[in-house]
Amino acid sequence: AQRPDVFNAERDVAAASADVGTAQAQRYPRLTLNGSIGLAQLRTGGVSTSLDTWSIGPLALTVPIFDGGRRAANVDAAQARYDEAAALYRARVRQAVREVEEALVQLQSTAARQTDTARAVDGYRASFTATQARFDAGLASLVELEDARRTLLAAQTTATALQGERMAAWIALYRAAGGAWKQSQADTSSSPS
Repeated sequence: AQRPDVFNAERDVAAASADVGTAQAQRYPRLTLNGSIGLAQLRTGGVSTSLDTWSIGPLALTVPIFDGGRRAANVDAAQARYDEAAALYRARVRQAVREVEEALVQLQSTAARQTDTARAVDGYRASFTATQARFDAGLASLVELEDARRTLLAAQTTATALQGERMAAWIALYRAAGGAWKQSQADTSSSPS
């Protein structure tokens, strides 16, 4: 119910189910009664007359006997539309579950890699600090210092990219779970009763 595509598919199933019921009802006899109620006031020459009228009738009975199978075919067609809507609903639900599972796996993967990456950045930072101290003491060359700096920057870049990947995984999970989508008033007012 949180995802708009699943919500709409559910509404389509409900509408198709109602169509099946309507098509089946068309196969049975119908009794209709028509009538009218009216109120009129007539004023002529200072005299007013009130005319309250009402009538009931005619009474009609419709019995579907010979229609060449049209009503039965309508029921079959409505049932086929219902089966299609139900299959689409199941497919949308499976798709939604798959998207949530993929986002959760991606989130778990980035969390596992984040601790390893943080440990690597700390190690390369310690290595750079040690190389800097050796360079300041004259025991390391500028090439060694720049190589340690380059390795530290590569590890930091990897950590930053992983952080972006983790944020993207959170966004994918939020989206797959339906986000903050809420049924609007327009959807509520246009829903079939």
